[in-house]
Amino acid sequence: MRNVFVIAAILLERNLQSVANHLILSLAVADLLVACLVMPLGAVYEVSKEWRLGADLCDMWTSSDVLCCTASILHLVAIALDRYWAVTDIDYAHQRTARRIGYMIIIIWTLSVLVSIAPLLGWKDPEWETRVYQDLQCIVSQDVSYQIFATASSFYVPLLVILFLYWRIFLAARKRIRRRQQKQKNMLFATHPLLRSVAL
Repeated sequence: MRNVFVIAAILLERNLQSVANHLILSLAVADLLVACLVMPLGAVYEVSKEWRLGADLCDMWTSSDVLCCTASILHLVAIALDRYWAVTDIDYAHQRTARRIGYMIIIIWTLSVLVSIAPLLGWKDPEWETRVYQDLQCIVSQDVSYQIFATASSFYVPLLVILFLYWRIFLAARKRIRRRQQKQKNMLFATHPLLRSVAL
């Protein structure tokens, strides 16, 4: 419900329709898709404790789960990157165009589709059909190579990038604060001869 309000607020409130908020809007859409596509079937599966909805629906459900979760995490990376550029590049405010943010959103969703569609194209472990039809379990492909690819793309690499970017933002912000404090101190000494004489 919160994501619906976020989407409605950005679409209806003119003051919120900034270029930077396009990323927030796309993130809210990704999170809303989790609620619409993933959680209902997940709730049915959790209650029944077995999967009786067939292989095709299992494929759709697990792929939607990977798609939406990957998109959400990659949006956080893009938001961190946007903030990093805003802090470290003085001219970025003029370069932050709707087209540039639009390209970022397209890249996010394209990468998410590539990660999630791989099992649909056959990147599955040999026991996948046995799990669905005999064990009545529906989980994402357990192929080791796909697991490494998916977890690295959807979690570990984005996490490292986010941590690195916010660390650089912290350093840049601290440097800017120290520079401002030094400038204020210099101005104070310049305007007060008594303080300057004491310092000397």
